[in-house]
Amino acid sequence: MSRRCCVTLTIPLLAEPEALSPVRHRIGAYFELWDLPELAGTAQLCVSELLTNAITHIGPGTPVTLHASMAGPNPRLSLTDPVPDAMPALQRADDDAESGRGLALLDALTHRWGVDRGRHSKTVWCELRLEPPFGK
Repeated sequence: MSRRCCVTLTIPLLAEPEALSPVRHRIGAYFELWDLPELAGTAQLCVSELLTNAITHIGPGTPVTLHASMAGPNPRLSLTDPVPDAMPALQRADDDAESGRGLALLDALTHRWGVDRGRHSKTVWCELRLEPPFGK
């Protein structure tokens, strides 16, 4: 039986720049555990973008929760924050802009992504594509 079936990782943390490296490391380790080392780097980059967007647009120190799961057909990463009104939007960044490419990167790297808005929170999520040679 696959070790990745129905497994969920939940990491409550504060949206701080200092959290990026430990979270990337932990996500990479879980993708190794799930026998998906080929997707570990992509997952780490996606998690960095999700957390960086929260730091930038919600504010440093905001409590957030990162989830990684394999309950469905594709690995899913999500970040929940307590600010439902700050909705992310995919935009085209100017060529000389120093920021503004996070969601475009998620859009390019993932199978799909979206936002689930609740009454008191929102969750930005993405799914990585599991297809050969991944997931053998």
